[in-house]
This record gives sequence, C-alpha cells and structure tokens, in this order.
Amino acid sequence: MNKIKILIADDIEETRNVIKKILNLEKEQFEVVGEAENGEKVLELIPKARPDIVLMDINMPLVNGLEATEKISEEYPWVIVIILSVQGENEYLKKAMFSGAKEYIIKPFHFNELTKTIKATYEKYKPREINNERDKNLSKDAKVITFFSSKGGVGKSIIALNASIVLSKIQDSKILLLDMDLLFGDIAMLVNQCNPKTILDVIDDGQLDSYVNIKPYLYKYNESLDMLFAPLKPEAAEYVSKDSVEKMMKILQKYYDFIVIDTGINFNDITLYLLDYAQTILFVTTSEIVSLKNAKLGLGVMKSLGYDKGKLELIINKFTTSYGINRTELEEAFEGDVFTLIPEDEKTVNLSVNRGQPFCANARYNKLKVGNSIKLMCEKLLDKAN
Repeated sequence: MNKIKILIADDIEETRNVIKKILNLEKEQFEVVGEAENGEKVLELIPKARPDIVLMDINMPLVNGLEATEKISEEYPWVIVIILSVQGENEYLKKAMFSGAKEYIIKPFHFNELTKTIKATYEKYKPREINNERDKNLSKDAKVITFFSSKGGVGKSIIALNASIVLSKIQDSKILLLDMDLLFGDIAMLVNQCNPKTILDVIDDGQLDSYVNIKPYLYKYNESLDMLFAPLKPEAAEYVSKDSVEKMMKILQKYYDFIVIDTGINFNDITLYLLDYAQTILFVTTSEIVSLKNAKLGLGVMKSLGYDKGKLELIINKFTTSYGINRTELEEAFEGDVFTLIPEDEKTVNLSVNRGQPFCANARYNKLKVGNSIKLMCEKLLDKAN
C-alpha cells in the first residue's frame, strides 16, 4: 500500500508538531511531506510536495484556510482538504465545505480520531481513475469557442454539435461541448439522450469543487468528446448562477484542449460572461433577409461591447442562392467578414435531428457538402488557435 502523503497547515508550531508525532506512529501508512504556517505557504508547497491530503487550519495569517481551500479546489483538484477547527466555528465549517473541503476535525482531537478520519476521507475521495490525476499533464488551457446568435432557428446548436464532433476527429485533442442555452438547450436531444444528467444536477449536488466530481455528470460521446447538457426544463435556468458557471469554467479549462459552448440567444449575465471568456465567437445567421438584418444589428451590439474582428467571426448557415442573395453580395454587405458559408442541405440535417444522429458522426461526413463545410470551418478554427 502506498503511503498517504500529508501536508500540515497550522500557524501554531506546537500543533504541527503534535500532528507530526501522531502520524509518525503509523509511518507505514502516513508520510508528512510538508508544513506550512499560512495559506500562502500551502499553495507554494503543493506543486513541490504533491500531497494527497492537506490538514488545514482555518485561522491562519496572510491567506487563511478558507481562501487556501478554495484555491486548492480550483488549481489542484486531486488534493483532499481536511479542515482543522476549534469548537464554535460552525459557520466557518460550512463555508469551508462549500469551498471544497471534504471533511473536518474539531480541535482538540484524539489520536484515533485523526488517523481514522484521514484514512476514511482518503478512501472516499482518492482519485478513482487508473491514472492518478496528479500524474496527468494539467497544464492544459482550453481554447474556448462560443457559438452565438441573436435569432433562433438558424441552426446554431446543430453547427456547434457537429463542429465539436469534427474537432474530436481531426485533432488529437480533448473536446468538451457545453450546452449553455439554459432555457431551451437542444444538444441532449440532438444526440438522442432523453433523461441525461445536466449542469443543474452538478450544481444541486454540490459537485463544483473539482473535475473528479464534475466528470460523472458529463456524457461521453466518444473517446475525445465529452458533453454537459442544459437543464431539462426552462424554469430550471434560474437556479444556474453566473458564479457557478465561472467556477465550473475555471476547473474544466484545465482538462480540455477545446471547449465549445452553445449559448442562448440573449445577452444575459451568463451569456456575456461566456462571450467574454471565449477566444473566438462564432455568430451564426442564415441568408434570409430578416436574419441578415438581425445579424447586422447583433454584430453591431457585439462590436460596441468591445469584441473585435480577431475574436468575432460570422457564419452564414443554410446558404443558398435561391433566396436571391449570392456570396459576393453577402461579403459586400458584411465587408468581407464572412468566416464560413454552410450550404443548405435540408434533407441531411432534418434526418440527423429527427434520429438524434449528428451527420458528422458518419465516417463519410466530409463527402456531404454540409459536412465538408463544417470540416473546413474547423480547420480554420484550428489555424486561428495556433
């Protein structure tokens, strides 16, 4: 059995020494890999000491135990935090658990209480995957691609889904598709998932403290592509806060190469946050005159918000000259800023939607005009990312 590596964080040296003596009585099971007198020192030591568990006192100078615990849960999610607290700090304990702590021990504690709590907490929360998370390359910093439209019915979700599938095929990367159309998200339906776990389940179950805890709520579409679905009912959207989304994004970005986000069609706080967070925003419209008018207005709003040409790209979906507008006229109308034209293929798309089988999942997807246009779009996105 591998020893459980422990980092002791307490501003009182005598307390640290007592804990070390207790743990040294079971040297075959525990190894003290570091000591810290404040939260700042804890955060400095973790990358070097690589502890399994941090025994964290709440009241410490510089960076206190609550602040340090929150940072650990975001930056080092494989590390288990056990809070050390004196009697009468129940409110602090609640805050600590919300910040990501897994257990707490009340001071003063007995020998058996300390060792049993450490063992039980480690067995409950240790990484369950074959490869321990701390041995993985956690230097990823996902490129975020956000799909947006100012008008419904333009095929935004279909493009976001199929683009995610293509990225998972043509790039040796990990992709995550987030359905953040919290009112009327369709991604689950488009992949034929009737009763999936959703972002609301993650939040309701209090699992936003680490990737290990979020992962069971993800739908694994293929080996390279995971998905997190929108709530099943529109009224549930109000329970998804901007703070929850921010916390989730900071965690997920470390585990993927690309995060593709399908947003709603409004400019609420969450959508604006996701637009700000993205490296690339793909604004989707169609070549019908009303949609083009809305696209002009929407792009104007987005440029007024500070999104420049390097970040904001235009996609014309369902393109056909049957509407009396050709490519040259479109490019003139948008001053040449058309990133991709996706041709109309009503039969292919409707069959795909009705069956819950994305057309780019087909091995010969690039033989379809609509599939090949999405492949070319993804190649351009990869060029931008590099």
